[in-house]
Amino acid sequence: MKKTYLFRSLGALVLIASATFASSPQHIRAQEPGPIQRAPMAAEAVEDDGGTAEVGVEWITDWPGTADDRANWYYSAVNLYNELKDAGWVGKFNWGNTNAWERDFKPGGGNNSLIDTVDLAMIGTHGSSAYDSFWKKNLSSVYFSSNNDDWHLTPGEAYRFFGSNDLEWLAFDSCSVLRDDSRAYWHSTFNGLHLMLGFANTMYVVYPGNGGVWGDQMRKKSWWIFGHGAKTVTQAWFSAVEDQQPSGVRARVLAEELNNYNDYMWGQGYVSPDYPNNGSYWYWDHVSGTPQPLQLKFVPPAMPIYKVQPRVVDDNYAKRVGFVFGLSGEVLQSPDGAELYMAGGVDDTKQLKINTVSGGFSFQDLNELWTDPERARTLPPSGPRAESIATGFLAQYNDQLPGYLGWVQSPVTPTYELEGPTTASSLPGASSLAATEITSPTNYTISYARVLPIGGGQNVSVVGPGARLNVHVGDNGMIAGMKGGWRDVATVQLAGASVQPAAADGANDIQATQVASTPIKTADQAWADFLANPSIAVAQVPLASRYDTTGKPAPTLAYYEQPSSANQSELIPVWIFEADLYTGTVSSGVQATAPNEDVLISSDTKIYVPASSIADALPLVNIVSPVAGAVVNPGEVVTLTAEVTGGLAPYTLVWSSSANGALGTGETLAVSTLTQDMKNGSLQPNTIQVDVIDANGQTASAAVPLGVIGPLRYVPLLLKQ
Repeated sequence: MKKTYLFRSLGALVLIASATFASSPQHIRAQEPGPIQRAPMAAEAVEDDGGTAEVGVEWITDWPGTADDRANWYYSAVNLYNELKDAGWVGKFNWGNTNAWERDFKPGGGNNSLIDTVDLAMIGTHGSSAYDSFWKKNLSSVYFSSNNDDWHLTPGEAYRFFGSNDLEWLAFDSCSVLRDDSRAYWHSTFNGLHLMLGFANTMYVVYPGNGGVWGDQMRKKSWWIFGHGAKTVTQAWFSAVEDQQPSGVRARVLAEELNNYNDYMWGQGYVSPDYPNNGSYWYWDHVSGTPQPLQLKFVPPAMPIYKVQPRVVDDNYAKRVGFVFGLSGEVLQSPDGAELYMAGGVDDTKQLKINTVSGGFSFQDLNELWTDPERARTLPPSGPRAESIATGFLAQYNDQLPGYLGWVQSPVTPTYELEGPTTASSLPGASSLAATEITSPTNYTISYARVLPIGGGQNVSVVGPGARLNVHVGDNGMIAGMKGGWRDVATVQLAGASVQPAAADGANDIQATQVASTPIKTADQAWADFLANPSIAVAQVPLASRYDTTGKPAPTLAYYEQPSSANQSELIPVWIFEADLYTGTVSSGVQATAPNEDVLISSDTKIYVPASSIADALPLVNIVSPVAGAVVNPGEVVTLTAEVTGGLAPYTLVWSSSANGALGTGETLAVSTLTQDMKNGSLQPNTIQVDVIDANGQTASAAVPLGVIGPLRYVPLLLKQ
């Protein structure tokens, strides 16, 4: 029987409970301790800030009763929080897991309304569906993990609420919350809100997530020291999606008025007024585009190993790429050495960012790309004409751009998309609810595919953020932006272990029997492995109770290339499945419209499952010390130790604390900075988490709850149960 002792000290309640914490370390996913309610928020906490720039985030990485948890939402939210705090903003709240409450997003004051006490907010969690009693229909929802007040936030619960006090910008780092059948209803929540940012379809929970990149790109970082100029809130959101998300993810930004799209965050530039909700709105989409992957002619027993060939990414490399975009100035480097920058044009609005780890680059003309939507532009008369301009540009600068492009003879036809805001009505049943015609076109985006030969006259696609080659064609046919620089790769020859550079267009086939390869599991086995443990997906997909592949394309093989900011030693063989994702009442706590009814939360979702049949192809991590439930004093030295198996060495291990944030790196780490995790007077376990990133950018995590005892200055009462 558990014994609980309560000590009352000055201004705090300290709880020590034997057997309160989880009893064993967890592999793969973070284990959230049992729900502990956050203390009520003081009434004055909901008051306006009087002009102070404030940020708040909430995130969920663990849902009680589920095995499909997503540790990376912690990083996405907390990195955004830290970026804005570093820019001088006040960090007002950072609630996670069972302390992330649905009631924080609803009107009512007191314990409610927290989200409208800050200027910019984001929540990282699953998108779902639920019955909206206000609108009397099933709509998209934001899915929580506690009953404060319930599991789902639907649009009707926040009707005419967001922005009524202080909020300007609200982001849902969640799947499909702003999907076509629900976006108008989410606009009905506007009441002074400028922008609502999210996704129209599946987004993927990737490390380190969208939030930190979004925050970084919204900030100006002084050119005479390092950095880049500030992007608008919308430009930064689209840039983060382009940088982090796999192919086909449709980012969406709702606005009350067209002028809202010109917003910078406070302190970085123009901020539009608070407009009243007039029943109509704008939405603007950007797709992280790559053409559809090639289908297999036959399933090979093995796939060649494509090793990444290191590049020398220095000032000369940057100047060679910068020349393509008319940049000839100084090359600047971030303090951590991870990025090089060049700028040009009036007010340094032409910006080039290069990742030193891979050589991948992103160029944007901030006067043209994803901004200033009121201005009339003269775009190419058609998508094919825009594609012709982009292809001609790539042909002209093929020698200066890094990586063998291979777009000329590629067997995959480029795709194009016209971008810009579209106006629509928020009235239920309005004919414009599903409008697709762009009323203020700003640019075309042309996406190219990379393919690699695997022998037998067969090519497969390369997918993932690092395989992206997108060219943005704008006013008068100008190149307004480009994302590219995929990694140089080569096969490993069996004789003498030499390497053979790969032809990206697949024109020069390889003899699969002469190169090192990895055996491939069947598609059926890969799918069974995924259903048994969805966290093995290279880019993690939403929580779902059912994955329906009926009527979808046959699974196909490909190689996965991580974001250009990640270390990667080899391309990762993957099976690509396509499925509709449903969630119902089965074991997940998700409330459907009726008992046992499945609710579609994401359609045509690509799922990237590692294809290698080698047993330890994926990393696993285990925390050796401290043990779960250990109790320490503040200031006490605690040795953190973890063991990693599988995956591809070398490994990077990153330690963090739910109360103290980042702790350090390494398989063993001694820390003396652990403190109590107090949430408005309620003591929580201080959860220690370790995340491992292997040499291919694949991740795994483990966590243990730790008790930290506070100093007791006065103990007037002892209760024993």
